[in-house]
Amino acid sequence: MRVVLAFVAAVVTTYILAVVSYGQLNLANLVEMGLSVDASTRFYTASNDLFGMMQIYLPVIAVALLLGFLIARLIIRWVPQLRTLAYVVAGFAGIFAAEAALTIVVGSGIHPLAVTRTTVGLLSQCVAGAIGGLVFVSMLPTKTGDSASRSAWEGVFSRR
Repeated sequence: MRVVLAFVAAVVTTYILAVVSYGQLNLANLVEMGLSVDASTRFYTASNDLFGMMQIYLPVIAVALLLGFLIARLIIRWVPQLRTLAYVVAGFAGIFAAEAALTIVVGSGIHPLAVTRTTVGLLSQCVAGAIGGLVFVSMLPTKTGDSASRSAWEGVFSRR
């Protein structure tokens, strides 16, 4: 049950970060064109995008993370000490692979998610997936006494 909750938390976190960054990058393009964008417009855009993209983009993120985390789990069997890194990379790579697959399916090199036409936009989506991977691994149950059992946050923020 904890694995399911961790997965749902990872998907929701990734979705929120990806969609909010998507909208804010689009608004940044408008600002570059000389238009004024106030805080209320930014908030409205974020909330509108969160609800508006739910039926299309949320399932894409869920499938991308599921496949990425399953592959990470296979890798972790051989190198359990890379548990945190594996899930973070799986989140990043899962979103990247989903974007690449969608571009191939749509054809003609058209990016179905407009923000991914730029490097910054694509990276924003992939970093959202990486953070989702970190959320996932931090919520997973661990075996006590195992060197890989430290929490994900401890591994990221501790000094050695």
